Amino acid sequence: MILDFFTRLGSLVETICKGSNVVDDDDNSFERLPDCLVIDILSRLPSHSFLRCRWVCRHWRALLVSSQHSFTNIHHLSRHTTPMFIIHDDLAKYDAKSDFAKHGQDVFVYGENKKIKKKKKVVFEKLHLKPELKINKDKPYLLYSCEGVLMFVSSKWKSTYYIVNPITQEELTVRYTLDEVFVCALYFCPYTRQFRILIALLQDTCCTYFVHIVKIWKCKKIHSSISFNFLPSSGNPVVVNGALHWITLHDLKRKGVAPCENGIMVFRMDKEELFTMPHPPVSKVCNSNEDHLAMKLMVKDDHLCLCNMILPWYIVDMWLLEDYETRSWIKRYKINLLNEWIFPFSKRLREREIRYRHVWNVKFLYLQEGGLLIYLIHLYDEEIYLYNLDRRTVKKLELPREKLLASSREWALYHKSFMAIV
Repeated sequence: MILDFFTRLGSLVETICKGSNVVDDDDNSFERLPDCLVIDILSRLPSHSFLRCRWVCRHWRALLVSSQHSFTNIHHLSRHTTPMFIIHDDLAKYDAKSDFAKHGQDVFVYGENKKIKKKKKVVFEKLHLKPELKINKDKPYLLYSCEGVLMFVSSKWKSTYYIVNPITQEELTVRYTLDEVFVCALYFCPYTRQFRILIALLQDTCCTYFVHIVKIWKCKKIHSSISFNFLPSSGNPVVVNGALHWITLHDLKRKGVAPCENGIMVFRMDKEELFTMPHPPVSKVCNSNEDHLAMKLMVKDDHLCLCNMILPWYIVDMWLLEDYETRSWIKRYKINLLNEWIFPFSKRLREREIRYRHVWNVKFLYLQEGGLLIYLIHLYDEEIYLYNLDRRTVKKLELPREKLLASSREWALYHKSFMAIV
């Protein structure tokens, strides 16, 4: 397939060059093609084909190596593809006989199989990690996904993390000396074009936050005008308006009290500043921290979106931050998961006794292609649905049929890219 591409590309270039009288008959028209045009053409290739381009000729290899960061950034930005969601199946960490060095990590990308022409089928694609990578000697948990780079935490060694790009196979091991370190996020700073890690050092009833610059291995303390005593929820932060956003899960000074007035933690990447803001008025008052577990931050049309499930009625309210400066929220959608005319699983939810209803029965993963990904768990069974918010239609996505523990899978949004870690 790739050979056919270059054959057609050569013919196209020759036609273009002849039409513009750029070359003579004795000249090689392909070599006379400007570098900017080569970059534009190659940036449109799929990831696996793009990687092979280094071996086409010395000029292309020099072009890719000499401007690796800018070239890979162009390729990443030109790929206007819908983000896929990635699954890390960590069931094997319960099996002491698992040989990770031989079989590798079970990391799958969930997307459309374009080889099937008549009908687009959603399938799994396993991301291969080379056996010699250090991560394959461990049984890690997937923490974060950022610009095609994944961050795992070790289950064997304390305060040890692995940062891996599955496409380039670049790997970095990070170890922190203090056990009280809480890793809040792996993020890519658009202003410095570097990967950074936001970490919190727990000290009694307050937190000290640091930015770890991965490339130069340096930590900078984040200065705040107030005593910061909040910890964010786990999972990838939502990036909107040049800032990272989390649901505030813990108030270290007022344990057991839901921090509604500081319900959303915000970190501005340009000024490296931390602050909080209240979440929308989802109800008169949040009774406990468990209510914040039912909240999920997402991105909808470049706006911050909060998805809140009201238990035990399975009513879902979706709020949109219409004006970021004035903190103006509007309720955009209201979803009733017990509506049997829309949701095929509503009958099963209704039949379950109220005392068994809790936030872990239903998870809202991400907004994708105008739809809300809903993850439903029934003990050892699991299902995933894509709900179109505007059309109010539901599509069931097929998952592997293996019987897995509900907690054995970790989810994140993912883009294939060639971004360098350091």
